[in-house]
Amino acid sequence: MITLGIETSCDETALALIETREVANKSGGFDVECRVIDSLVHSQADLHSAYGGVYPSLAKREHSKNLIPLLHKLLEATQDPNSPQIILDDAKFTEIFNSFRTSFEAQNADLWQSFTGADFLRKIPRIDRIAVTEGPGLEPTLWVGISFARILGALWNVPIVPVNHMEGHIVGSLLSSDEPTGTWQRLKSIDFPALALLISGGHTELVDIQRKHETDTRYSYTILGQTLDDAVGEAFDKVARLLKLPYPGGPHISRLSEEAAAMLTPSPLRLPRPMMKSGDLNFSFSGLKTAVLYATRAATQADGSMTDEFRRGLAHEFELAVAETLEYKLRSAIDQIGARTLIIGGGVSANLMLRERFTKIALEYNIPIYLPSRHISGDNALMIALAGAIDTTKHDDVSGMLLKADGTKKLGVQNIE
Repeated sequence: MITLGIETSCDETALALIETREVANKSGGFDVECRVIDSLVHSQADLHSAYGGVYPSLAKREHSKNLIPLLHKLLEATQDPNSPQIILDDAKFTEIFNSFRTSFEAQNADLWQSFTGADFLRKIPRIDRIAVTEGPGLEPTLWVGISFARILGALWNVPIVPVNHMEGHIVGSLLSSDEPTGTWQRLKSIDFPALALLISGGHTELVDIQRKHETDTRYSYTILGQTLDDAVGEAFDKVARLLKLPYPGGPHISRLSEEAAAMLTPSPLRLPRPMMKSGDLNFSFSGLKTAVLYATRAATQADGSMTDEFRRGLAHEFELAVAETLEYKLRSAIDQIGARTLIIGGGVSANLMLRERFTKIALEYNIPIYLPSRHISGDNALMIALAGAIDTTKHDDVSGMLLKADGTKKLGVQNIE
């Protein structure tokens, strides 16, 4: 089965094509094998850096402008020109396309305009399913991807399936390689119960993962703990602004932190490790961010600057505070559910200090840890395509008419069956 993935939940416009198949395993069930055909991501980070964060209306406009060119590039590079092709005649193409005019032209003129002249869409590609992010994320940008999927689904007569963005981060970490080599790879095996730590710009969650049924490839999820305010990635970005660093802030804070460690720069103060005595698995990073705010105010000189030594030391102390907080909660969650597999997902998982600490924890507990590649850790459509391909039961809304953007959508099944 070939799946087209569409991801527009925030500021990355992404499309991917994968092929999947089920193979029998020794327990009498099935494992999933995947072949990465291609995965493209168009980043808007430079455009949003002037705002110090993602500007939703700008993100929506850029998704609307970039999806058609990105799809053209994807199909041009992956479709075999020698294989037989079905081409929609002009009348049928116009009929289907115009059926969306009333509902979509007024809602998103930029997206509608981008379809004008896209004659390559008349050639129906070899795609069996379209998987699109329905949430969580920014609702204006989610709607762009959903609208795009619905038009393609109607033109090509392909079923559309909704995907939870956070499930994408979980299953994406099960890929051994994200390279479009065309080589079949079996997804990494999970011993249950599994524990996922999802750390991104919008989320910080600990998730208990179970197999829904013994012979099934689907999973059920229970959220064990989540952030009560700022997500960890959001905290990185806000602290970066306080330290006068560019957006996105995570890589810049890590660079200063590494410099501080190499130069043995002392921390200017001790920051709090939030909610380590809360007795639960929830997180809170707003207090940590506020502590940094007060520290930067006190250290700001008359000309509005801060010394490089202060900035390096504070960046290192902030990164340590985040790492120790996540590490403490992660250990508690492993103990609570008796986790036998550890999965890390989300953009913040690219942080080297965190990866080293999480790997050390897995070694201490003697359980496998699955960390995403750099490509998979950020927002991408490869993980969306994979999540949509794994659950072969999603055929209820073939047209995508019932799909709705859900900015606060929760992850999967909340109660283990």
